[in-house]
Amino acid sequence: MSDLFAVILTVSLALLVLDLAYRVYRKGSRLLPTALVVVAAGWVVYALSPKAVQTRGSSDELIAIVFCYASMVFGMMAEYGYAQAERGNKKLEFDLMSFMMPIFASPIVFIPLLTLTSEVAIGGAFTRPKLMVYLVAFQNGFFWKSFFEQRCAEAKSATARTEPAPMERAPNAA
Repeated sequence: MSDLFAVILTVSLALLVLDLAYRVYRKGSRLLPTALVVVAAGWVVYALSPKAVQTRGSSDELIAIVFCYASMVFGMMAEYGYAQAERGNKKLEFDLMSFMMPIFASPIVFIPLLTLTSEVAIGGAFTRPKLMVYLVAFQNGFFWKSFFEQRCAEAKSATARTEPAPMERAPNAA
């Protein structure tokens, strides 16, 4: 695993720990599921430590991945402010959990972007094709809710296609 991936996993684990601490502080919210996720995430970070997996790629690729992820997160933050302005709020109201929701989901949105970033391996981190990838990353971050709704619709349609159709009754011959 690359050092960048280890940092992303470690930061995600730290955010989960902060969420667990917040839930303990609030008292009354369900702690067991969050505690289990924290333990599982800790195990993943430990099991996939940077020394256990080989890395490949140049520093330009690493910089491109960092910029792509940052562009996506900036898009998510921009959507948060845009949604409040669209509701007519004159002043930005900050709700930590509403703000963090897209960041918690960011690895799922980032998977296709990572593939796209890796395929555009021409030149350095600031070539025209890479800048286009960063703009697409910002767009995916901005429309992260639509991305999830589209994925859910695709999963439902795939499930509907695999389920057998109910058998129709043949008309009685008698």
